[in-house]
Amino acid sequence: MQGTDLEKEILNEKMKGLSDKEIGDKYCVNLKFIEKTITKNFGINISKPGKKFSPKKFEPNNFKEEKNTVWSFKSRGNWATHNGNYRGNWSPYIPRNIILKYSNENDIVLDYFCGSGTTGIEAKLLNRNFIGIDINQYAIELAKENIGFSYLFNPDIKLKAGDARDLYFIADSSIDLICAHPPYANIISYTADNKDDLSNYEVEDFLNEIGKVALESYRVLKDDKYCAILIGDIRRNKNVVPLGFKTIKKYLDVGFGLKELIIKRQHNCKTTGFWYTNSIKYNFLLLAHEYLVVFKKDKSKCEKKSDFELISNINVDAIKIFENNDILLESTTVWVFTKINWISNTLNNLIKRYSKTSYSIYNIEKKKSSLLIYFIDENFYDFISNIGNYIEKEGVFAIICEDKRLSNGLVQANAIKIEEYLSKIKDYKIKEIIIIQIIDEADKSEKKSNLNINHRYILLYQKVG
Repeated sequence: MQGTDLEKEILNEKMKGLSDKEIGDKYCVNLKFIEKTITKNFGINISKPGKKFSPKKFEPNNFKEEKNTVWSFKSRGNWATHNGNYRGNWSPYIPRNIILKYSNENDIVLDYFCGSGTTGIEAKLLNRNFIGIDINQYAIELAKENIGFSYLFNPDIKLKAGDARDLYFIADSSIDLICAHPPYANIISYTADNKDDLSNYEVEDFLNEIGKVALESYRVLKDDKYCAILIGDIRRNKNVVPLGFKTIKKYLDVGFGLKELIIKRQHNCKTTGFWYTNSIKYNFLLLAHEYLVVFKKDKSKCEKKSDFELISNINVDAIKIFENNDILLESTTVWVFTKINWISNTLNNLIKRYSKTSYSIYNIEKKKSSLLIYFIDENFYDFISNIGNYIEKEGVFAIICEDKRLSNGLVQANAIKIEEYLSKIKDYKIKEIIIIQIIDEADKSEKKSNLNINHRYILLYQKVG
């Protein structure tokens, strides 16, 4: 079966209700081909063509606002017209939390990657005015359908096909909150052949263009207001590509301050059977986190771009490695530990996964090994200068670090600064970005407006020079 005939068969099977897996198995095609076929024929990347959704309830059950910097929603959320029909749309719990925390009723919320209208649905339910922009006119039509239900509130909803890089029709300093979910470069295509669609761009071109989106975001946002985006990393040849960090940097470069760097956990990663076995065999982790970043347009912020105070709350003298041969190795990029065991569990995982011949902890002993572990401290630049003396050929080193809350309430993202610095050194290539969630860490926030930082990072690098 060739070309259009195969596409027609796939579309027929879709309309009958067959799943992507069933279609893939029957016609020996992958999900990417199925998505392209649907997008080409319907103008939009949806999983159930022709399906319409009606509200059964208008709010989530037992909803509580998030207080920590790791957000985890095991259930996607299906109140109002929310659904998973539009590929890659985000959980409505995300815009609900952001809108409640960073805006007031009757404010104007902007989403310039509107898609099927998830943010707009929440804006309507929470009595905020809404402007939804998307490069795809078909997505705008779907958003109109999804947001068109009758409800207690009737705020002003404007939906328009447009380009997030050029919001010429929105006045300077007129938006109260931006809440958006950009594409992750070309991982999922949202249009078939639109050269202006950022989801059709390779990584470097995508980053160049997202910088223009960031500049427009800064222009249209009011002073002291917030811009929130969800962005994730991608993987190439088993190594992570830090798309998230690089995108965040584009927003910081135009003048935004970093209010919060939230880790959003993904729960669609299979950690048993085939994927777990291959994760161990080929030594890569399944991407299980995204970055939900809250920027603030704060012209009075006191942080200087040269500030880079690397700190650690870890007492290295207290580090004890509990060798545990029975430990089940983590297979995703989110490791969930308690405050009392996170150091020992982290070390066990790193040593068992990445130590070919030997390991050392730089803060305690300096010897040549295949795995070098470093808990970030004020000696960072000395560490970087001396890595070559302490790591074997093709060895790896792991930097364990954390974000810092500044006195002005903003966040210093040490992991982003470290990766920015190391990306300029050709001898080392980033292999993994791992998140450690501390599930019982006490809330140290002095202000309720600040989230409790309860995560750490492991930046894992391979020596390639």
